[in-house]
Amino acid sequence: MTEPRLTHYELELMDVLWRRGDGTVQDVCDGLERELAYTTVMTTLNLLAKKKGVLERIKEGRAFVYRPLVTRDEVSQSVLGELRDVLFADRLPSLMLNMINEQGVSPEDADAIRAALDQLEGDA
Repeated sequence: MTEPRLTHYELELMDVLWRRGDGTVQDVCDGLERELAYTTVMTTLNLLAKKKGVLERIKEGRAFVYRPLVTRDEVSQSVLGELRDVLFADRLPSLMLNMINEQGVSPEDADAIRAALDQLEGDA
């Protein structure tokens, strides 16, 4: 199944729910780094549940509780695949080098990258 495209704003809301596991509209509002109107968050969560199918919406008492139906990793893979295909014309090394140059790499990250490359070479 192809994951629906999520906007930066939608990803912010999803991030709160991925960190919490689930939450109400108020929980999501409280978990955001920037202040957003309750009704804006509610409308977007409903869209993510009903139209994009990435959230489950369950009535608990007077409120709805939202739970992610997709993982952070699934969405990350989809977004990175789209970046690679569209912006980097399927040039994986360019994508990786741009990410490393932009964010920098800690010694721990470098070790993890080496280990992943070693594993890939071993699987080949």
